[in-house]
Amino acid sequence: MIFSKICIVGLGLIGGSLAKAIKKKHPNCFIVAIDSNKESLESALIDKVADYITEDLAEGVQGADLVFLCTPVHTMTSIIREVMYLLDEDTIVTDVASTKQNIMEVAQTVHSTGLSRAIFIGGHPMAGTQYSGYHASLPHLFENAYYILTPLDSTPAWALNSLSEFLSSIGALPLVVDAKRHDRIIGAVSHLPHVVAAALVNTVKDMDDSSHLCEKLAAGGFRDITRIASSNPEMWKNISLANKKELISLIEYINKYLTDFCTMLDKDKASEIEDFFASAKVYRENLPVRQVLNLLPYYDLYVDVEDRPGVIGEVATILGKHSINIKNLRIINSREGEPGSLVISFLDKASLEKAKGVLSENNYKTFTY
Repeated sequence: MIFSKICIVGLGLIGGSLAKAIKKKHPNCFIVAIDSNKESLESALIDKVADYITEDLAEGVQGADLVFLCTPVHTMTSIIREVMYLLDEDTIVTDVASTKQNIMEVAQTVHSTGLSRAIFIGGHPMAGTQYSGYHASLPHLFENAYYILTPLDSTPAWALNSLSEFLSSIGALPLVVDAKRHDRIIGAVSHLPHVVAAALVNTVKDMDDSSHLCEKLAAGGFRDITRIASSNPEMWKNISLANKKELISLIEYINKYLTDFCTMLDKDKASEIEDFFASAKVYRENLPVRQVLNLLPYYDLYVDVEDRPGVIGEVATILGKHSINIKNLRIINSREGEPGSLVISFLDKASLEKAKGVLSENNYKTFTY
């Protein structure tokens, strides 16, 4: 199905990225952007990713074939109730909230009244950054990122297929999942890590003193595993409350692991402590390597370089001469347990192996792990 008129309600990071991705892949799609932020609307118009802008919800959604609801999670249920009654028959409505059970319950209630002829399909793009707002939006945000869909039992197959195909066309990987299962899994792999990261940062903050030594040494691995603690606090407050039932259960679960570990330490159970770390290591190493921004599989090469002017340019030039594409590059300043100070990311293992070979030929020490 080709959608000729698409409405995007909420022009933040996800809504703005959707508008940019759709306009890039489907330039003839007429995109209506709705938001209370005039600056975001005007920017979308200037960027030519929106064809029409308005602050009026009823005006904006009229005649749309597809409506994306990209408002904050705590407003989603109320806006679903409002939008569903404004739309024509067979218009597809989907949201982007990271919790699904509460959303689908409201959608089912609206559908059961028989007064709305629109079709609701829950959605959750597994892509994003720690930044927010239209200014942070990216046209490639959804490329190779899982995009979870949670249809109602009554959702027509043609509608689900149409939305799936459309999302595939902008580079996403649609995946149909039951709402309850979604909330449990996403609670464990996304919501719980944010809580843990914030708890870890707050723990180190409380340990620090006027010398700020903790702050000075908290780099490298600490910054990597706590990066998500820099995410929008208000957004994560709302997400946590929306998925509180699953999140409380998961926090109780991880607390049991920590309590058990304390017991192992107290009783000097060396073999059990090693098993604790070994079990996590095995599972962690079997996880697909995902780049934070858009879930692309990245392969990292660590390079031991001197701290001198031009060294990064030399490495990049060597790789460029051999047509090896660098997808990301970062410098590690605190390297306890890290082999090398320069980390270069590649999209595939073949590129990594080729880079490793040519850099070794040029007397650079490289490591992978």
